[in-house]
Amino acid sequence: MYERMRSVIGEMAVVLTCAPMLVGCLEAPADEPALGDVSQATTCGSTDESQHVNIYDGSFERFPVAFVRAHKGPVGALETTSSDSSSVKFCTGTLISANRFLTAGHCISSGSVGQFVSFNFELNLIPILTVGPQTHVVITEVLEDDVGGVDYAIVRLAGSPGNTFGVTPVAPADALAGSPIAMIGHPDHHPKMVEAGTVAPDSDASAIRYFNLDTLGGSSGSGLLDPQGRIVGVHTNGGCTASGGTNFGTPISRIRAVSNIL
Repeated sequence: MYERMRSVIGEMAVVLTCAPMLVGCLEAPADEPALGDVSQATTCGSTDESQHVNIYDGSFERFPVAFVRAHKGPVGALETTSSDSSSVKFCTGTLISANRFLTAGHCISSGSVGQFVSFNFELNLIPILTVGPQTHVVITEVLEDDVGGVDYAIVRLAGSPGNTFGVTPVAPADALAGSPIAMIGHPDHHPKMVEAGTVAPDSDASAIRYFNLDTLGGSSGSGLLDPQGRIVGVHTNGGCTASGGTNFGTPISRIRAVSNIL
C-alpha cells in the first residue's frame, strides 16, 4: 500500500514542482557537475526508496520516524523567487546557525544574492497530499563558495530563520566506512524527502561515497546526517546506476580544512 501511495505522491510532486521548468527534470550525466547543473538521475538500483518526510514509515534502520521529524526543519530548498506557486527549486541545504546555510558550491554563483531558500516545502497527509504554506528567506551574502576548490558553500540568510526552524550541528570528523547515514532534501525538486544508506568502503578524505542512498537532481547540497543528527558531509555528485556505482559528496573534514566558519 505504501509503495502505491508513494507512486501517487511522486506523480503529484512532479506536477507541483517540475512544471514551471521541465528542463530541470531531465537526466544528466553522473559526472562532476558544472555550476548550476543539479539534474543528476542517480538511483542506486531499480527503485528509488526515498520517502516524503511527513509520510515516512520508519523503515530505514537507525533512523526512526522521530529522527526525521526532529531534523527536517533546518533543511531548505534553494529557489529563484519567493512564491509558493511559481518558484523553481534547484538545490538543497541546511541551516548550521541562526542565519548560515550550508549547501554545495556548484549550487551557488554570483547571482545567488537576492535568491531565496524555502522552508516547510513539505507534502502533508492532512489535508490529504497537500503542500502547506512555505517560508521564503532571501539570501543576503555568499560567505564561502568553493574555497580551495572544495564543492561546498555557506551563505547568509536574512533574519534568524534558525531560531524558527532549528539548526543542524556539524560533525567534528568524517563518518567511518560502514556507518549509517541519512539525507533529508529535495530530490528532483520534490517536497522534502528522506533517504538513508551506508558509507561505502571506498570513501576517503576526498569523497564520502554511498552505494545504497538514492539521489536525484535537487539533492545537491543536502546534508548527510549520522545517527546523532550531525552533518558528516554534503551531497554533490551522482554515480549510482541500476547495476552499480556510488553517489558521493564532500566529507566534512575536507570542508573544515578550508573553511574559516566551521
